Amino acid sequence: MKILLVMPTWTEDLGMFSKIGRTRNPQVPLGLLYLATLAENKGHFVRFVDCDVEKVSTKDIAERVEKEKFDLVGLSATSPIFHKLVKTVDAIKERCPDVVTIGGGDHINIYKKEVFFDTLDFLAFGEAEETWPEFLDRLESGSKDFADIDGLIWRKDGEVVENKPRRLFPDMNNLPIPAIHLTQQEKYTLSFATPKFRKTGKYVSIMMTRGCPFKCTFCGESNDVKYGGLKVPVRFRTPENIIAEIEYHFKTHNVRHFFFMDSNITLNKNHARKMCNLLIEKNMPITFEGWTRANLVNDEIMGLLAKAGIIRMSFGIESGDPEIMRIIKKEVEHKDIRNAFMLMEKHGIEPACSAMLGNPGETKKTVRRTIEFINSIPQILYSNFSISNPYPGTEMLAWARAGKHGLRLRYDDVSKYTRYDDSPIEVNDLTAKDLVRYQALGLIKIHMKPYRILAAIRMLGMAHLVPLFINMVRKASSNLSETMRVMLPFTDKRTRMDW
Repeated sequence: MKILLVMPTWTEDLGMFSKIGRTRNPQVPLGLLYLATLAENKGHFVRFVDCDVEKVSTKDIAERVEKEKFDLVGLSATSPIFHKLVKTVDAIKERCPDVVTIGGGDHINIYKKEVFFDTLDFLAFGEAEETWPEFLDRLESGSKDFADIDGLIWRKDGEVVENKPRRLFPDMNNLPIPAIHLTQQEKYTLSFATPKFRKTGKYVSIMMTRGCPFKCTFCGESNDVKYGGLKVPVRFRTPENIIAEIEYHFKTHNVRHFFFMDSNITLNKNHARKMCNLLIEKNMPITFEGWTRANLVNDEIMGLLAKAGIIRMSFGIESGDPEIMRIIKKEVEHKDIRNAFMLMEKHGIEPACSAMLGNPGETKKTVRRTIEFINSIPQILYSNFSISNPYPGTEMLAWARAGKHGLRLRYDDVSKYTRYDDSPIEVNDLTAKDLVRYQALGLIKIHMKPYRILAAIRMLGMAHLVPLFINMVRKASSNLSETMRVMLPFTDKRTRMDW
């Protein structure tokens, strides 16, 4: 069969940050590329399109399906872009009504047959690496009976059938090598804030784990709903298996930088140590980066990561207010965050972080504390500062619908979520306009120090930075008294002690 796999665009709705998201940090979509490899292993002709990276429209996709006569189109989407998946399928079916379409991704994992719209022929839910090959075999055979394929939603005589959930993928070491040869590899590049790491060239995403043991209220990664109620333990690939994939990409595609997509690459320190030691033994000229929690690092592990090739580490600061951290179940103390940034400075690792405003329990005062906390950490070169959105599968969404912790849900339409320029929620004394204004104020204040300005120029370039700064100033200046309050020196001594 001729198969086209499509990743819809995710950056075009990020408002003033759309261009930055598209050019600074494109995501290599591992999920679809695993499936591409599995389909190729069965002898199918496979093509892949990343709409963001390739700047491909819905119309372009439909025209390509018609022109190249694909038999099957598979698409994956998270909740905020699921409407784009549906729009793409609608366009394909309008031109090619006989083409088979199948959707997958977290939104489908959560809502299942509730989002089985007419132009979709199949949905795959749960982990699809076993469902997909079985589905391809059955489809190619011409059979109309899919009842015994776990993790599939289909129609029988016009009635929707939801098969039983698929088991969790039994052995992470058996995941296939993702088919990055199908991507436009040269377009997956990253930018850095320090001249030391300016030119790493193309990169590839990689994952060592699935699952997360933590229960942050804004995140759905540990939520069992999307896996059909199955308990989801954290599962690791062995260090040897991870290094084998890195070595393959290095030798086959000359990839020299890797982005670990895991939430916590130091969750298991023994695992991280072994992986680092293997990288050191291999002595490949590669670098890598990733995310972890600030209370999951120490001097020894950071030094080992640096020796193995890590050049950037990201932490989720989330909030500068201890009570907000308690409410959102982050379970990281601010002293640990400060210590983590000092360790990165010591070992020459570029620091990165993200924070949110509009969290459950948030007030204007707690937002100002967050801005000041980030601003007070000298090692931070730049910080994302997004509006917290109540995504499907999260405790925050349930709280917003119930009005808990001061949350007020303005609209329950995930297709309108952007994290910038607007907010689906209001909370306590913060209106949606307040949240947008504080976001701009925070970004301005955090990044106005000379060394951070220089880092932002290195990261984004003047062409992106100047219009972004003008836009933020316009939003921030809509309330002069609030602007002055945020920009003036911070005086909350009680919270400073908590830090």
